[in-house]
Amino acid sequence: MTIKLLTIDDEKRARIFKALSEKKRIEIVRYLLQSPQLNSCGEIGRTLGMDKSNVTYHLKIMNDAELIHVVREGQNKKIHLVKDMFNTAVPGFLDSL
Repeated sequence: MTIKLLTIDDEKRARIFKALSEKKRIEIVRYLLQSPQLNSCGEIGRTLGMDKSNVTYHLKIMNDAELIHVVREGQNKKIHLVKDMFNTAVPGFLDSL
């Protein structure tokens, strides 16, 4: 088994830290970490008390930083964390949640 190491340049680091600089995005990360299944934007919004457009905005920033992965299922988009990116860029962050 080959382990692919992620490389992170300064531009990517800046996107990651921008994505993690907002309280609501940290709440989304925590929710996705604790949720056993893939979640839709609507499910995240209902759980965290956010409207869909606000969740979509935060998810775009997180996706641009490659902290989440979005999988299209028909008309729905399901979201999950890219734990390897967290572990490479900010080791121990997920454990702190």
